[in-house]
Amino acid sequence: MIPIVSIEPRETALIVIDAQNAFCHPDGTLGQSGVDVSPLLEVVPAIGRLVERCRTAGIQDIWTRQIHFADDRARAAHRITPHTLKRKRVACQPGSWDAEIVDELKPLVPGPEYVIDKHKWGIFYGTRLDPLLRILGTKLLVVCGTTTNACVDTSVREAYMRDYDVVVVRECVAGVKPEWHELALEVWSQYIGEVVGLDELEAALPERSAAA
Repeated sequence: MIPIVSIEPRETALIVIDAQNAFCHPDGTLGQSGVDVSPLLEVVPAIGRLVERCRTAGIQDIWTRQIHFADDRARAAHRITPHTLKRKRVACQPGSWDAEIVDELKPLVPGPEYVIDKHKWGIFYGTRLDPLLRILGTKLLVVCGTTTNACVDTSVREAYMRDYDVVVVRECVAGVKPEWHELALEVWSQYIGEVVGLDELEAALPERSAAA
């Protein structure tokens, strides 16, 4: 693992995973299904702060959105009930409010070239993210978003399997159960990369990009 102090902005990308109404808003699919989404909602301001700080340092931010279809033949073929059918409705359907980035972060969303739609938990599975990161010369991923027990967990494992270095910002990720969240952080720290505080990460970044 590389020390947090050695972050090189030109070789780093910030990944914002699924900061969507479905997961972060009480009226989203998780909230309407009886899940306490307050821990996910609470990290939204910290994610915004992280995005702005990374941009100041010259780090490109890339956002992912989970998209599910109401009519999904692959899902229908399961003999064991998939997680999407254990909720009140199928989350994040195309064009829905549920699938949108939360209002607090929406003004920060970059152009479409830096927004990745995905249909599974992982940010790499069936998406164009890996080629985009190679184009940008990315070696290190700074990760934030939801949820630690599903999409973030799957994504950091995928990143590690592709030989990216991974830094997860503790105050900028959240899950649906505290015990799952804490266990995920412990496992990542041991096996995947570094789990750091937001203040620690900010202190390791330059005040502005060298090109500014």
